[in-house]
Amino acid sequence: MDEKISIRLEIDSGYDKPQVVIRASEKTELVERIIESVKQCAADDSDKKIAVRKEDMDILLNKKDIVRVYTESRKLKVCTDSDEYEVRIPLKELENVLRSDAFVRISRGEIVNLKKVSSFDMSIAGTIKVIFVNGTQTWVARRFMKHIQERLAVLRKGGDKHE
Repeated sequence: MDEKISIRLEIDSGYDKPQVVIRASEKTELVERIIESVKQCAADDSDKKIAVRKEDMDILLNKKDIVRVYTESRKLKVCTDSDEYEVRIPLKELENVLRSDAFVRISRGEIVNLKKVSSFDMSIAGTIKVIFVNGTQTWVARRFMKHIQERLAVLRKGGDKHE
């Protein structure tokens, strides 16, 4: 098997936090992707929680459980595989809270979790249908299509980490 990289782990009690050193003959696209992946991993806060509301209860929800966030009737809805909640902050503010490579805005009023997407259907000319693992669907707005296509190009190269 032809491996593109060599990985070696050294355990040393003299370090108080992990240290990553990349050795290469030159800075290539692969090296850039490795650097970005390490940065994403170190910054990953997908296990952190956000406060959502269901009826008269405040619930702490893991970010990684969110399938999509969208606006409906001037209310911000947060969907998981099993339920739907409301959030009382603006979408832009929630987008900042969810900021990671897992979440991407697909319209003026919707953000999706790429880790919960099973496929993107581009068979209808000029549109992209998003199909989630749980079977629900939504559409990418025309003005966000270029951004989604760029993100998909990164995913095709293996640039994002998924569960």
